[in-house]
Amino acid sequence: MHSKFIDLLRCPVTGQRLALRGDRWADGRVFGGMLRTECGREYPIVRGIPRFVPGERYADSFGYEWHRWPRAQFESENVGRPMEGHTTRMFERITEVDGEKINGRTIVEFGCGPGRFLDVVRRKGGIAVGVDMSRAVEVARRNFADDENVLIVQGDVLNPPFVRGVFDGGYSIGVLHHTPNPAAGVKALANMIRPGGWMSVCVYTRGKFYDFPSVQRYRQTHLRLKRTFGYGPALAYAWLSAGVISPLLQRMKRFSSLKGRMEALERNWVVSLGLKDRRWRFLDIFDAITPAIASTHEEGELLEWLREAGCGDVRRTAFCATSAMGTVGSAAVLGDLSRMAA
Repeated sequence: MHSKFIDLLRCPVTGQRLALRGDRWADGRVFGGMLRTECGREYPIVRGIPRFVPGERYADSFGYEWHRWPRAQFESENVGRPMEGHTTRMFERITEVDGEKINGRTIVEFGCGPGRFLDVVRRKGGIAVGVDMSRAVEVARRNFADDENVLIVQGDVLNPPFVRGVFDGGYSIGVLHHTPNPAAGVKALANMIRPGGWMSVCVYTRGKFYDFPSVQRYRQTHLRLKRTFGYGPALAYAWLSAGVISPLLQRMKRFSSLKGRMEALERNWVVSLGLKDRRWRFLDIFDAITPAIASTHEEGELLEWLREAGCGDVRRTAFCATSAMGTVGSAAVLGDLSRMAA
């Protein structure tokens, strides 16, 4: 981390300021050391990453996933390939914010993984802060090793280690449904953003791919087998589906007489995706069948979470039924900030 980010960080338990004691420095960057509160709580900085949680807990599948596919979804890795531009388009359709709300602003991502959306923020001129519970933070740090305008933190998005109201905007894409309490994650994100700032959230949609009986069945099977075989069976199935099953079903869907049957097969029995790039199919199928927690939600549910978090101008965005945005600044949020300042 760069030392300039210290003022963004707070103890997630007490909210106290953190004093930096770095024992490995270079050009303003801290590679090792400790963050300490007045009351004596300490949080280590390991390999340049402030660590506010002791382990991955329910997020371990993502740590494994992003170490295996560290840059597969970055735009730089997809130039001239079938998924070129997809990550940027996805970000823009979910957030629906123009460049002026990002350029020169400090933007936070809840659940950053290896950082593909942080990369979009940086290319739009924003200062990017990412927090993730999993060891994907190691991958993200490597992906932005030379960029002093990126801060990567290992922490809990339900109890984030930041100053309230410190960010100009924030988002969480495909993450909060992997926590025990997505609504609390929406509120936590809103609390970190200044009044008048923007926030966007996207979660799994009820009744769509991640809610299919086939996906749920394979996910439950993986969790049982994982105790003995680790990620081997999930990797084997994802490889088989990405390379053989998915392309075959997509070809069979071209016949009108078979399309309905193939769609029913996918919904109920076979986890399959029609993405054009085999690498993305492999990654996304593995991603679908391995999480310990993966809830699905409805549009009205997500919009209500944003309103309850103190957002105004709440609306659905273009990406899907459960992608939405709002403007932070309700009386409740302002009251919280006033009490902290007092």
